[in-house]
Amino acid sequence: MTPSLSPQPERHADIFIGHSEMARRMRQHDWEATPLGPPDRWPQGLKAALRILLTSRFEMWVGWGPDIAFFYNDAYRPTLGVKHPEALGRPTALVWREIWDDVKGRMHAVYERGESTWDSSLMLLIDRAGTGTLEETYHTFSYSPLLDDDGSVNGLFCAVSEETRRIISERRLGLLHELGAAMSLGGTRQQVLDAACATVARAQHDLPFSLIYLYDAHGTARLACNAGIPSGHRLAPRVLLPGTPQPWQLERLARGEPAYAVPLAPAADTPTGAWQAPPHTAFVVALPPQGDSRSAGFFVCGCNPHRPGDDAEIQAFLQLLAGQVAPAIAQAEALESRTAERDRLRDLFSKAPGFMCVMHGPEHVFEFVNESYQQLIGRQDLEGKTVLEAMPELEGQGIRELLDEVYRTGRPYIGKNLKVQLRRTPGGPLTEHYLNFVYQPTLDGQGAVTGIFAEGHDVTDQRVAEEELRMLNRELESRVAERTRDLEDALARLTAESREREAVQEALRQSQKMEAVGQLTGGLAHDFNNLLATISGSLELLNRRVAQGRFDDLARYVTVGQGAARRAASLTHRMLAFSRRQTLDPKATDVNRLVRGMEELIRRTIGPETELEVVNAVGLWTTHVDPHQLESTLLNLCINSRDAMPGGGRLTIETVNAWMDERAGRERDLPPGQYVSLCVTDTGAGMTPEIMGRIFEPFFTTKPIGMGTGLGLSMVYGFARQSGGQVRAYSEPGMGTTMCIYLPRHEAPAEDSGLPATPPVEPGEGSGVVLVVDDEPSVRSLVVEVLHEMGYQTLEAGDGAAALEVLQSRTHLDLLITDVGLPGGMNGRQLADGGRLTRPDLKILFITGYAENAAVGNGHLERGMHVLTKPFTLDALAHRVRNLIQQGS
Repeated sequence: MTPSLSPQPERHADIFIGHSEMARRMRQHDWEATPLGPPDRWPQGLKAALRILLTSRFEMWVGWGPDIAFFYNDAYRPTLGVKHPEALGRPTALVWREIWDDVKGRMHAVYERGESTWDSSLMLLIDRAGTGTLEETYHTFSYSPLLDDDGSVNGLFCAVSEETRRIISERRLGLLHELGAAMSLGGTRQQVLDAACATVARAQHDLPFSLIYLYDAHGTARLACNAGIPSGHRLAPRVLLPGTPQPWQLERLARGEPAYAVPLAPAADTPTGAWQAPPHTAFVVALPPQGDSRSAGFFVCGCNPHRPGDDAEIQAFLQLLAGQVAPAIAQAEALESRTAERDRLRDLFSKAPGFMCVMHGPEHVFEFVNESYQQLIGRQDLEGKTVLEAMPELEGQGIRELLDEVYRTGRPYIGKNLKVQLRRTPGGPLTEHYLNFVYQPTLDGQGAVTGIFAEGHDVTDQRVAEEELRMLNRELESRVAERTRDLEDALARLTAESREREAVQEALRQSQKMEAVGQLTGGLAHDFNNLLATISGSLELLNRRVAQGRFDDLARYVTVGQGAARRAASLTHRMLAFSRRQTLDPKATDVNRLVRGMEELIRRTIGPETELEVVNAVGLWTTHVDPHQLESTLLNLCINSRDAMPGGGRLTIETVNAWMDERAGRERDLPPGQYVSLCVTDTGAGMTPEIMGRIFEPFFTTKPIGMGTGLGLSMVYGFARQSGGQVRAYSEPGMGTTMCIYLPRHEAPAEDSGLPATPPVEPGEGSGVVLVVDDEPSVRSLVVEVLHEMGYQTLEAGDGAAALEVLQSRTHLDLLITDVGLPGGMNGRQLADGGRLTRPDLKILFITGYAENAAVGNGHLERGMHVLTKPFTLDALAHRVRNLIQQGS
């Protein structure tokens, strides 16, 4: 513990003079308890030395007596560190036990021979922190003898100057200068690294060992420099993957730390450098990035074990080292790149297929020629010679004049098919050559012409080939003209025959068309005649019974007529579906929910002898389809499957999410994408390929007469195609049949298609005004009559123009009911849009009997617009009108 400096009587103020801390401590010290005894008995030489010591600002200490009792001033305290203030009055051998062997000989020289000593920048390893860690220090000092009263030497006087900071700073600055000079001599990256490695290897005091790692293109660090540490040492792995934690914590570099310390665990194999003790710490320092490029790598350096508390300074020093190495590496790499590019271009120049040369000066001296140029003129020793010296045969051929013109004017010259006489061998004959070439002037930094760059090709062989080709062409032209005349005659004969064949084929196609139309119209006529016969017969009998006053059987005739009318409507819908012209009302539909809702109906329809299995896919996508038409389609397919298994069997309904790539889409005539598949599979007799090829034809059926119209699968096909999908059949005789409908995936969630039970509409319960627009008076009158029975007021119009006048008037309206197909150039949708201009909230019900889907928006209607398809029951119309007016859209 540091002794308290509590006020005590000031003693011996004439010896321990001044107001410094050490003067006060000496005055308060209990000298009587020491071998020195009371201060007033001390020799005058000691007293005089202490007066000098306490009044000086230089570092000084005094030793007295055989134990060299230690006295020091305030300026010396930093050198002592934690040894202050206990060092006061203690034997010097105890105060400086760690360096006693280094200095005791000098002290004995003073005591024994009365000699003064002098040391300049002497390195001493001292423990001024009191931790046992020796610190590298440098001191310039002298020991001078102090005499006792009897004239004998009994003490020494020491003046000290600690120069640790200067010595180490100069040493590090010298290393930086040496490193910069060494790397400046390196032309390649490897030379720079070798110079850096050799330089830091000599810095064994500051850097016991040093490593340089460089990143490759994949971010892997590879050892490029190894100084002061054996190859293959655990601290110097040759390869470090990105983020490797050991031994150098590379994840910290990845986080952007430019420099950090890594503690080193004590180990016998750790390199010690110039010291006998291994480093306690190493520093990792990133090589700073150059320009826009990332860091090239990093330094790893072991630190001087005798410089505790020097981390900030050593880190700054290492960053200066890295700051010299990084740009030197970058410059060397850039130089290597430029050199490689220069060599590559020179090689390309030399190996170019066309001839090239560079000439300088007004005499056109060859500076460089490539191999093609040497082969052209048959000579190798061209460089340093003028054009005429190298090729005297060019004299008088105008080449020298062309070169002079380019050099004088600075304008390039382009020669094409220029004929030149060359002597390919010394003393040999002149040979004729044709050349395509360019003379391009070369300029200096001020724009003055310094030479000419020539490049071109020997096109002699091409000229010979062209001449031969021209001669051949003339011969061929005559032959072609002769053959052309023969071909024209043959073509005239073929044209006549072709026209005859086309006439026959056109007649055949027309016959096939008429046969198909006849088949279609015949089937329609057959089915509609049966239905009309039923309807007209029922009406005739109904008329007779009313005339006869017989009213008991009227309901039966009405039921029969209505049934025939419904079958006729179904046949019409099937025809529209086949032609893809029916009006659909598509919605976002959950096919799994739709199948579950129909399962009980299908079971009743196929009967107990047929086993039904439903396999619904988990996570089935939504599709955009008319749910009522899909229900009708599914029921139609199930009935077909039932009829294919007269003795019973298994019927499977399965839903699947289907991905269509290019190949799968091409096989099903669909664009690639995501689809919902609904398949119906039976275990029936199956179909032959011939029947499979006709199943979607209208009125084609394999069922007995009277058991089907032949429009069912045609309707399925038309509905699937109109819905943006496809239907495909898979069948083999004896193996059953699978019918699959593919419908496009829809991203919106499914709508709830279930409708609550609707109570019967009672007469007179409605209120409101309805505008009815239809060009068919009978339909219009029936609609108006139903609305009157419901209690609604009505307005009528037979075309769009008349209806638009009502819409643009101030007449109150609750609902517009309009046919889509209207005469006069304005359809129902155009009428609705015109009405919405003045009545934006008007509710609208479209009624349509055929393909007006595009006119009403292809199922994408605006808010408040709805569709009802003809033929419809009057009850369905009543329910729809009541819902629209009373409940809103």
